[in-house]
Amino acid sequence: MSNADGDAPGATDISEQVLGLTRRTLTALAERVEDFEHGFAARTRSLPQVWTLNQVRIVGPTTAGEVVALADRFQDGLQFRHVVIDGERGAALVDELVAAGWQSEREVVMAMTRPVARGIDTSQVVELSEAQMLALMREWLLEERDGMATDALDQVTEYNRLEGALFDETRLGVVVAETPLAVTKLRSIDGIAWVEDVYTSPSARGQGLARALLAEAVRRAWDLRPGFVYIIADDNDWPKNFYGRAGFAPVGLAYTFHRDVA
Repeated sequence: MSNADGDAPGATDISEQVLGLTRRTLTALAERVEDFEHGFAARTRSLPQVWTLNQVRIVGPTTAGEVVALADRFQDGLQFRHVVIDGERGAALVDELVAAGWQSEREVVMAMTRPVARGIDTSQVVELSEAQMLALMREWLLEERDGMATDALDQVTEYNRLEGALFDETRLGVVVAETPLAVTKLRSIDGIAWVEDVYTSPSARGQGLARALLAEAVRRAWDLRPGFVYIIADDNDWPKNFYGRAGFAPVGLAYTFHRDVA
């Protein structure tokens, strides 16, 4: 993962490896992954309400019209259209697609290429069971998507379980009086380590639990001797600044466009 002279990997190299890992994950979990010019599409008919497993991924030049056409082609029969465009190219399409009824989000890939010591107390952090992790993920989903139907919640929960099992993730959390209050996940493969899903229950926020979880996840990640550690965050919200203070730096962007259909 490092250059021949021992330098840390550059932003482009990291972004390409993260995209490759995304493709690898979808190939393992989705029922079908189909290539097209400048991208690929995942489809999973057994979990039709999981956006990640039913997405169109565009990695090259495109237009708003092509986005709509590709979504209609690969996502026919679904209750939504979900397209991810890697890199800056998605920025030029935001206004046109939003005007056409799509929702737009921008995510930033952030990486740490050198260990960063922060002196944070992690003594509360323990490893969670799969059941504890899934309970917190369901809580988070209901908080983020108010009114989410039970079948959709069950499908996304199953996706979380499958993805965690695929990478034999380490589930870190904080438990008080037998109640799990916070969670994050550490995964690694082939010299890459990454942190997923940093979440704290509303009743436990403001106590530094997320900082402790992230610090412990990063410490354990570097014990695995990866070329870099990464995390993906909302580029327009507090997580970007939170992870930046922890030592992560932006290396790439992805634009997500989503539209529900009748």
